Amino acid sequence: MKMQINKLKLGVLVVLVATLSVSFAQDSTIYGTAPVVTPTSTVEAAPSVTTPTPTTTTLDSLNNPMPASSTVGTTSTSSSSTGSVKTEVMKLPWMQEITGKRVAMSYEPIREADVFWWKTVWRVIDLREKLNLHFKWPQHPFIKILTDAVESGNAQVYAGMDDDFTTPIDPKEAMSVAGGGVDSIWVTDPGTGLQSLQVITKEVSWNNVNKLRLKEVWFFNKQTSTMEVRIMGICPLFDNYDPTTGDFRASVPVFWVYFPSLRQTLVNTVAFNPFPNGVRLNWDQVFALRLFGSYIYKVDNVQDFRIQDYKSGIDILYESEAQKQNLFNFEHDLWEY
Repeated sequence: MKMQINKLKLGVLVVLVATLSVSFAQDSTIYGTAPVVTPTSTVEAAPSVTTPTPTTTTLDSLNNPMPASSTVGTTSTSSSSTGSVKTEVMKLPWMQEITGKRVAMSYEPIREADVFWWKTVWRVIDLREKLNLHFKWPQHPFIKILTDAVESGNAQVYAGMDDDFTTPIDPKEAMSVAGGGVDSIWVTDPGTGLQSLQVITKEVSWNNVNKLRLKEVWFFNKQTSTMEVRIMGICPLFDNYDPTTGDFRASVPVFWVYFPSLRQTLVNTVAFNPFPNGVRLNWDQVFALRLFGSYIYKVDNVQDFRIQDYKSGIDILYESEAQKQNLFNFEHDLWEY
């Protein structure tokens, strides 16, 4: 009896050792470590234990990655690629939520019966003057804003001599006045010596625009008892030079833009503030606040003369200042002090 109990204990011990060896063999198969320990069956009466044979599929799946693991590798590669990296940074310490989303405020409606006096005035803004240097601000030059609005169709454009805004023209036709557009030239092949006709696109050098023309309407509103002004149009003047000698020929009006149709573009474009410690302005505010220097070159008259048609030399500037003073005196004389 005692001998049977000892054999039973020995059998239980053998079963426990076999179970531990199977568990250890599975762990070593997965992790590739620790040799498999096989139990030595020294006892004949011990029950036979079937050890599971490790499949090679699991081992191959670890040595040779499956498509799932390759997908992970692709994801990590794309996440480190340049296209998926967010490179946008804030240019200012605050979020620009208003810039670019403004809406141009409509002008105050005016009754024709309230206008008892009005005059049309043409001005020239010389961009080379110190007061007008912000028109050539390298980040947002005004001529670039104007031409982009014309080419995109966001502003009504008219011919350079049509300051009455009667017939709109195509933007490409307007740009051709400054030398832009498409042209064809004969090109000689250096190898064969044969000539072929090729189409080229001529770029306009907008750095030659140094002046702007403005058409304004000055009027006295008796409803508010104020002298007011509205800009009706703007026109860039292109400096034309002789291509052979480089001599200056004339300033050519390129096109007229109807100013009210341009205001929505101007109100969403940042302009440089010429005054120190000031906030950024938009171009609509620059014109509304009259932050530019100019001189009058024409006032409506019965013969439609410009000042240079009846004055010469320095007298042109004197006459321009006299016309400016007449506008001031008219409003000033309406009041009694």
